Amino acid sequence: MVTPDGTWRLAWRELHRGYLHDVYLALIRREIRPRAHWIGEYLPRSATIELEEPCLAGDVSLALAWDEESGWRFGRFVQGDARCPTLLRAQRYIGGDVLPDPAEVGDTAVALIGGLLQPQWWWRRKARPGWGWPYPPEYRSYRDVGDGFDERLRSHLPPDDPSVMDDGGACAG
Repeated sequence: MVTPDGTWRLAWRELHRGYLHDVYLALIRREIRPRAHWIGEYLPRSATIELEEPCLAGDVSLALAWDEESGWRFGRFVQGDARCPTLLRAQRYIGGDVLPDPAEVGDTAVALIGGLLQPQWWWRRKARPGWGWPYPPEYRSYRDVGDGFDERLRSHLPPDDPSVMDDGGACAG
């Protein structure tokens, strides 16, 4: 990738940065503020976005975690950082694909947060609706190097030539 500071080589282990950036922006556009985010240092490639707001009772924060084998999961953040895998309580897997459209991830997060923030008497009155999967789906393995996944990740990276931008960007070719 070419930047104003010169050519920037993106390592294979970091190809998911562009996709995660797109999801981060999709959350911001839906007025969901991330508290922290990080990319896991180990395989399979992974990332976590801890949400600033809303917090549940008892200052329990929510998070979205992603990995290249099972996609996105949503739940109550317990622990994690770049060197420690993310642990979520009451987690559910969302998406239907390892790389769902970033806008779909944002819309799903809005719906899930809205459901969690309803008054507790509402949940006691009727059965809590099911969403997502409790167990990780296996869309692919990180060892599947020829399955086209890396090309899908590359499609979320900025173009190599910064003078070419799509959708009426600030730069003109």
